[in-house]
Amino acid sequence: MRIAFVNPPPVGGMRFIREGRCMQSVASWAALWPPLTLASLAAVARAAGHEVALWDGNVPPATDAARLLDRLRGFAPALAVVNTAFPSIEGDDAFAASVRAACPGAVVAGVGQFFTLLETRALEACPGFDLGIMGEPEAPFAALLETLSAGGDLSASPGLVVRGADGAPQLTPPASVTRDLDALPFPARDLLETGAYRLPHNGAPFTLVNVARGCPNACTFCIAPAYHGHKLRRRSLENVLREIEQCRNDLGLRHFLFWEELFAHDREFALALCEGLGKWRGDIAWAATTRADKVDAELVRAMKQAGCFLLGLGIESASQEILDRARKAERVEDMRRAVALCREAGLQTMGHFIFGLPGETPETAEATVRFAVGLGLDYLQCYAAVPYPKTELGALAEKNGWIRAKAWKEYDFGGPSILDIGTIRPEEVDRFRTRLFRKFYLRPAYLMRRLTELLRHPRQLAQAAGFLRWM
Repeated sequence: MRIAFVNPPPVGGMRFIREGRCMQSVASWAALWPPLTLASLAAVARAAGHEVALWDGNVPPATDAARLLDRLRGFAPALAVVNTAFPSIEGDDAFAASVRAACPGAVVAGVGQFFTLLETRALEACPGFDLGIMGEPEAPFAALLETLSAGGDLSASPGLVVRGADGAPQLTPPASVTRDLDALPFPARDLLETGAYRLPHNGAPFTLVNVARGCPNACTFCIAPAYHGHKLRRRSLENVLREIEQCRNDLGLRHFLFWEELFAHDREFALALCEGLGKWRGDIAWAATTRADKVDAELVRAMKQAGCFLLGLGIESASQEILDRARKAERVEDMRRAVALCREAGLQTMGHFIFGLPGETPETAEATVRFAVGLGLDYLQCYAAVPYPKTELGALAEKNGWIRAKAWKEYDFGGPSILDIGTIRPEEVDRFRTRLFRKFYLRPAYLMRRLTELLRHPRQLAQAAGFLRWM
């Protein structure tokens, strides 16, 4: 069976990242990410003996929708898997409809958080798709391949939302979770233009590596548990190191982003991974994300020595009350201490902030701006709180009538605020986000510190300029 995997081309001229919990425009990050999930599913299909092709519409020439559809028409897939995300969903659905028209007889399946969080409502909103794959996709996708190959009943294939005989969306039985992550094949990165994905600060090609899945924490705004569950599952150390080695030896990749929520949740594993990566010391560089309360001096020193160049921290707010209401189970002091430890070890940090969570006021937002600017971070990102379905925040916002969105595409973590929580207006949330970006990145001292780095990598000046325009 021929199977095509497609990351849709630009929507209204805008390219989007569609990777698990990260759903936003490329401009929000000033960097393009590889579609790791599609590459992983392609590897699953290839291992099952199917012929596969993958096109990333964010990378030329696939950015030209007409040319991309011509390629799909020539490939003549029996199944087309189309990546989706909330902010790009209208364009994703239109592209799926174009695929159905270009490839008559092909089953067009959607994958991503949109179908995971909305289930039957997702298929109701997207007539271009025949079905959606829900949750962690490898297991339901493998079952779907078996069902299609055998000519079986899709309504019995687990982990899907499908159209019934009457055309109404219906859920199939739940899919099992992949407990042994080592059993999954490495993503089919040979199908990607690996040189197209470059870090914003130095222009180096990079790739994502998934080390673990699941998050046992209870943050009210987070969509990661709906996708991967609350139970933390890790790959073995040997399996992770083999994937790094394959990327390094076969693809010439030297920069990696460990794509998970909690790099340091299992401290002993994190230290062992740092020791294992040490054999490539000076030859590879990597970044990770973790909770601030899991950071300690020994760990950040080990990370720095093993080639880590950036640690992401979910800081969210300077208000302890807001953190407590969001069930972060962290203290503001944890954030301050973690950044200080990283600075002492020479490890750069990126802080992530969310404005507009329950309890936010203009006063708490201003305090967060002051806190973020004075914290000693090297980079930051800030977002508006989004009431995604299947989150506690989403349920609370719906109950209280806080949601101002008129379309699913407005559920954009990197876009304008759609919540009116009564203590701060959505327009004020947006102003504080812009205020923080400008105060942080346009400080004379910060600009001088980054100027040398930008001049060393001239191609990044254009990206930096685009990022500042977006602010």
